[in-house]
Amino acid sequence: MDVSSSLDWSPGSALLVPVNRSPVRMMRDRYRAQAGTPVLREPTAWALFVCALTAIATLALPLSVIQLIDGLVFVASGLEVAQDLALLCLLAILPAAALTSFALLVGRLVACVLPKRHQSTTTWGVLLLTVGWMCAWQFGRTVWLWIRAITQITYVVTPELRLLAVGLLALGVSLLMRRVGAVRLLNAAADRLWALRHATALLVLTAILLTTAFPPVVYWRGEQAGGAGPSQQRDRPDIFLITLDTLAASDANVCGDGPTYMPELRRFAKRGSCFGNLYASSNFTTPTISTIETAALPWSHFATQPDAKMAHGLRSQSMAKILQQAGYGTHMVTDNLLASPLHRGTHTAYDSNVLVHTTLVGNVVRDAVTMFPDTALPKLVAATASFLGALDVQTHGQQSPYESHRSYAAALNLIDEAKAGQPLFVWVHTLPPHSPYLPPASTKYRLLPKGELERWQDLLPDNIAYPAPLQPLVDKHRLRYREAIMAADAELGLFLRDLEARGRLDNAVIIVSSDHGESFEHGFLGHAGPLLHNALIKVPLVFKLPGQNTTRHIAQPVSMADLAPTILDIVGAPALPHAEGRSLRPMLNGEAISDQAVFSMTMERQSRFQAITNGHYAVIKGSSKLIWNLASGELQLFDLDVDPGEKTNLAAQQPELAAQMKSLLQERVKAAEARRPGMVTRP
Repeated sequence: MDVSSSLDWSPGSALLVPVNRSPVRMMRDRYRAQAGTPVLREPTAWALFVCALTAIATLALPLSVIQLIDGLVFVASGLEVAQDLALLCLLAILPAAALTSFALLVGRLVACVLPKRHQSTTTWGVLLLTVGWMCAWQFGRTVWLWIRAITQITYVVTPELRLLAVGLLALGVSLLMRRVGAVRLLNAAADRLWALRHATALLVLTAILLTTAFPPVVYWRGEQAGGAGPSQQRDRPDIFLITLDTLAASDANVCGDGPTYMPELRRFAKRGSCFGNLYASSNFTTPTISTIETAALPWSHFATQPDAKMAHGLRSQSMAKILQQAGYGTHMVTDNLLASPLHRGTHTAYDSNVLVHTTLVGNVVRDAVTMFPDTALPKLVAATASFLGALDVQTHGQQSPYESHRSYAAALNLIDEAKAGQPLFVWVHTLPPHSPYLPPASTKYRLLPKGELERWQDLLPDNIAYPAPLQPLVDKHRLRYREAIMAADAELGLFLRDLEARGRLDNAVIIVSSDHGESFEHGFLGHAGPLLHNALIKVPLVFKLPGQNTTRHIAQPVSMADLAPTILDIVGAPALPHAEGRSLRPMLNGEAISDQAVFSMTMERQSRFQAITNGHYAVIKGSSKLIWNLASGELQLFDLDVDPGEKTNLAAQQPELAAQMKSLLQERVKAAEARRPGMVTRP
């Protein structure tokens, strides 16, 4: 038998010895028929790079995009998605080059201590096993997400199960290498990747042409994004807006005299107005922060998915932009990318956008691509490198990657370096007490003793439905969460004292609030999702006017959409053109204003390019609250005075009230739908 007739002598043989393209069993049998042992030739940098880029661009990236494609087309046009994918393809060159360099380096180090014949095997092995791991991870993650989507199961993949999967994969590769031979297996893998080099070249060329035709906006950290306008009134007060992520009003308990986990904020509230019924516009960061910034509700700004940007029609009409045009120096500091203007598409309204670094390896990769602020690259890159998130969980142990003092320190640096005489608008958004619930030593174990929920991997995943038998475990998570609240409160108190020491506190407008709450009830842990009970949407609000030293407690329900109109009214700046809230300034001055309906909603499954037919919508008026599932028509009516836990649905008992409140929602949804086409179209 002529063995050479069954082998591949394509251009790839210039890089590797001839290899068989048959299935594993035939490959093994035919190689056994060859004389001698197959040997990998000296690997070249070009061969390694081409194989790495091919694996990433044609296997790992498509698997990552499949996981996200539904969300992408909900918030971006086809051309925008194509532009983002083209840029992602070009960025794949960087990890391919890094893997090539790493493989060559390891191979040379091995050659220093072992016979030189091991260098080629090591070099190819490092590269191919690494890209193989990336592809296997993405394939497994894609299959798991697909199974969850079609079965609606809520089973949790624990770190232990992930570790078991990794072990089984490693065992399978080891057995395959033992059965076929490491050299032959590497030959086969490299040869197949090399055979796809022309497809990879075409993909990269297409990406280059598309990126050249539609070049992305590039934002360099540290540059002035917008540039402050001339200072028209230097006697205007500074504005410090402080939002603590994931702070439920029921757990913070700021207003009043009962027990509290936030003594510092309660102490500060004695110098301002404390609102007991502020309702967030949604139940997670992206839509709520967008509402604070524009006074528009999610059915108008359409930043309704976690990684969505605001509708084009609102990006240039934010509170920060108006303040900037009025002469304010505008600055945003946050350790949460979802709260950053770089994420929402409003970065040009800020003179500086500070994204505070954390200890998360995954965030380093994701945050680096915020230099392209008008793209979905942070989301795409995070999905491609999702295995880094699992690594972060294992390596952090009991240490939280987020520490509030870093954000406050960055804000103080901005304040200290500000232009003399120019009024400031500084927005600080800190992630704690958001999960992971890993409070520092100063507050840890105050509520939950040692031995339980101490490490990140001990905690349940974020934002999941849970069965009733898990409620005792969820209650323990709540205790760790409250310990995190206590730590966040202590850091907030230090920041407020630092402002006072700099003479910046007394004559400033100070607002302390949150973007949304956190649920440990109703069978749901975390936030986001379809639910709108008060644990998710009712948050604290303390509002201090310049020179104010007396307290007011305000129980009237108010909306998150009221914050920006109030701030602009206080400093005498023009109103926002698309505001759906109103100024609360009369209430801050002790005057009564009429009751108005307050709205909240979750629209994660609603595309901005289609008529509004999906989502859950809540309206609060007085003590009555109605939740409407638009798709199914289901109604839930609660009397918050007698049922603050929202456990008894009164819709069937009080149909007239339910119908009346539903009509309010129908009118507003209809009006939002009329505005939608003009808001979401790129100008």
